[in-house]
Amino acid sequence: MIKTILPLGILALAASSLHGASLVDYDAAIDTSGFTSRSTTAATFDGSNIVAFDFGAIAGDATFEFIISGDPAAGGRNGYIGRADANPANSLRYEQWDNTGQLGFTRGGVADNTFSALDAASPSADTHVTYRWTQGTGTMDLFINGAPTDSIAGATFEMPTGPGHLGNVADAGTEGMIGTISRVTTFNTALADAEISAHANAWTGVPEPSSALLSGIAALALLRRRR
Repeated sequence: MIKTILPLGILALAASSLHGASLVDYDAAIDTSGFTSRSTTAATFDGSNIVAFDFGAIAGDATFEFIISGDPAAGGRNGYIGRADANPANSLRYEQWDNTGQLGFTRGGVADNTFSALDAASPSADTHVTYRWTQGTGTMDLFINGAPTDSIAGATFEMPTGPGHLGNVADAGTEGMIGTISRVTTFNTALADAEISAHANAWTGVPEPSSALLSGIAALALLRRRR
């Protein structure tokens, strides 16, 4: 009989690949996360429409999580993710000005801040995107599917607070994204890297390290029994 022994890491990876993206699992993780505001209803945008959303009471440090996808090329020169009525000069962008194909954020009349990392491209497939703002240093960190991806420091910005909208600058505007925002979650604090990763993993279906290890051990034990 041919004996096949696979490294534990490969077994764990194989076990984790059986999982798939789950909004249900993400929602469950957010339930106990201490969020400020959230939306659990998907919103689809055609480049001109907007959807109302209350970002909650946000002041100072903040973290915003999105599950988002779209078409930056079809969306035109730029596309909004969200903007609040109380501080409309500040916006998070799905497609940063001007035809960059990258995520970013803008303080009107001050700066268009574009994330330049390769993985910071405006996502065309559903992706967990997190903006983390640290007021004291003017730093915006970007996480893609839970992984630190890019950072811009020394920016002038205020995270959206209170009632506002997603997907465009205004009704029938010309700067709207084309795509879908499946989830929005806001926090009035700068979440730790591990918290952001855990939320993303809940959605992508990637098990926590302890779960992956246990799965690998179980698979290895099964192989040994079959030899």
